[in-house]
Amino acid sequence: MSQTASGTFEQGMAGDGHFRAHSKKVKSRWSLFEVAAMVTGFVVFWPLGLVALFLKWKNGEMWPGAATSQVPGGPWKMPDMSKWQGRSYGYSSSGNAAFDEYKRTQLAKLEEQRRQLDEEQKAFREHLWNLRKAKDQNEFDRFMAERNTKPASEAPTS
Repeated sequence: MSQTASGTFEQGMAGDGHFRAHSKKVKSRWSLFEVAAMVTGFVVFWPLGLVALFLKWKNGEMWPGAATSQVPGGPWKMPDMSKWQGRSYGYSSSGNAAFDEYKRTQLAKLEEQRRQLDEEQKAFREHLWNLRKAKDQNEFDRFMAERNTKPASEAPTS
């Protein structure tokens, strides 16, 4: 095989588009010693733990593909959500015009009832606020009346 025919393979690119580590064998799991050294390093003196993490990263042993700077989850793609766009909940067509018209009228009635309930809730909140305001005003008036009325025993004597 000539060098031009195998150029992409020699550069580390496999046929499926993913990088392959061909110069080193990458460990897929951490050994018990490495985990213990990492934990001990962080417990004893945290920079030792960071040094151990840095060495694992530098040697390309953090995750499979780390030596070739392939990010874990890199090939993951967002699911196709285009089929969900353009539809609003509850208003999709059933294929039957009569049922769709019935559904629209029922949903319109429900929306009107919801609007009326919102208005009633707002009116009730205003009613409660007015009651609290009247109660507060009554308590304030009573306080002022008691304060302005001085008992005869507290009158100044000279």
